[in-house]
Amino acid sequence: MTKKLTMLVSLLLVVAVMTVPAFALNVPFMKHHETGSISAIDKDAKTFTLTGDKDQKKFTFEMKDRAALANLRTGEHVRVSYKKEGAKFVATDVAERVEKTATKR
Repeated sequence: MTKKLTMLVSLLLVVAVMTVPAFALNVPFMKHHETGSISAIDKDAKTFTLTGDKDQKKFTFEMKDRAALANLRTGEHVRVSYKKEGAKFVATDVAERVEKTATKR
């Protein structure tokens, strides 16, 4: 009986640990961030594509503010704050990132 109870509790723990990260990605009020280089801009569709620094994955963000989209440049290194609206990523803030080139002494 004790072995079955231990197995059941262990199984429930494994399931809980594996499903919590999936829920964290879909929390509507949680801020998401991605850092990388802008690889494409489509002003007609009001979108831009970012190639992420971590794994070179490409993300397409919608931008509701056309004026802010006009300030972006291909090749620019930025940090994008965004929210998820269904399957779309909507950029809420785009900040230019200055790469650190100075070394510590």
